[in-house]
Amino acid sequence: MRQRLMFDVLSENRIKSVLKTELFGQKIFAFWSISTTNDFAYRRATQGEKEGALVIAEKQERGRGRKSRIWDSQFGKGLWFSLILRPDLPSSKSGLMPYLAGVSVARAVENLTGLQPDLKWPNDLMLNGKKCCGILSEVHFNNSNIAFLILGIGINVNHNPGEWSDDIKKIATSLRIEKNERIDRAELLAEILFQLEQLYEDVKINGFEKLLKEWKKHCSKYKKNITIVQEDKKYEGIFFDLDNEGCLILKTKDGEMKKIVAGDIMT
Repeated sequence: MRQRLMFDVLSENRIKSVLKTELFGQKIFAFWSISTTNDFAYRRATQGEKEGALVIAEKQERGRGRKSRIWDSQFGKGLWFSLILRPDLPSSKSGLMPYLAGVSVARAVENLTGLQPDLKWPNDLMLNGKKCCGILSEVHFNNSNIAFLILGIGINVNHNPGEWSDDIKKIATSLRIEKNERIDRAELLAEILFQLEQLYEDVKINGFEKLLKEWKKHCSKYKKNITIVQEDKKYEGIFFDLDNEGCLILKTKDGEMKKIVAGDIMT
């Protein structure tokens, strides 16, 4: 008797059966296991792979986030995928692309589960103070323009509490834990790609102002006192705004407007 698989397989056929997009995900590279989806997508992009190609895996052997931090990409539990984009944008706008992903995932999660993720600068999504999604954008430049961009997204979908180490349990959660029910990963993926494609087309025509306004509505730390850590430095102040390149503007106690390019907001 054939043993039934205890998870929803993210095969090319399954994904295409629920897709609602015209471009994103129309070409799919689906793997049982891979080093990282971003690395594969980057190689394909350098070889001329067209925009919208999707790379997805049931497991990443060396999943990573910002600053090469390890991302626990367990088999069959989450969505671990990368998308090749070729936006006709100057290099100065590359830092805005993670906001596109953040808003898209937040919209999709809310539409499918009713959960309302909190967007944490620069590229995390939180539920009840714990991380459920991370975004990793990697860019290849051609002089002063973006040649291509790899948008990597990792979402903890169907993990149970006991399936992480104690250290990870303290900081991570999943949609299943928060919703208390199993989530159809293919349906969630299709909704994310749909939201991404809609927003991507909009920002190419109308710019990023509307997108950033929506991102800030989903961010509980916006206009609040925060502490930002940069290696051995700390900065305190009010999360005052985002600039037109995606940098955080911090208003210090002295009234100085400080531009923060990278860092982590302490929770």
